[in-house]
Amino acid sequence: MTDSATLDDQVELLRVLAHPVRLSLLTALIGGERGVSELEAATNIGQPLLSQQLAVLRRSRLVDTRRQAKQVFYCLNAARIGDVTAILATFPGGTSDLPPGPDRTPRAHTTSAAQFARIG
Repeated sequence: MTDSATLDDQVELLRVLAHPVRLSLLTALIGGERGVSELEAATNIGQPLLSQQLAVLRRSRLVDTRRQAKQVFYCLNAARIGDVTAILATFPGGTSDLPPGPDRTPRAHTTSAAQFARIG
C-alpha cells in the first residue's frame, strides 16, 4: 500500500506533466541539454510563459539546471523521469506494453528519458 506522502508526490508529478507547454519543454530536452534561447526556438514558447513553466519543472525536479555565466541550461532529471515511468508501469498496459520501436523490435521496460517520451 502506498503511503499518503508518496501518493501526494505521485499525484503532483502527474499533474505537472498534464500541461501541454511543460510536456513540450520536456520533449525538447530529450535530445540533451539546452539553453533557454534554444528551448524558446524549439518550442515557440515565448517569455514569460517559458520561464514560468521551466520554474514549475524545476520545482518538481523533472529538470536539472546548470549556469554558465549569464546563461542557464536545462536537462532532464533521469531519476525523476524514471519515477514517472514507474508510476505508469503499475497500470495494466503500462510502459512495458508499448508498441514496438522504429526498428520493430519490442521495447524493453526501462526508465530512460527516451522511454518516457514514447508514452506521449
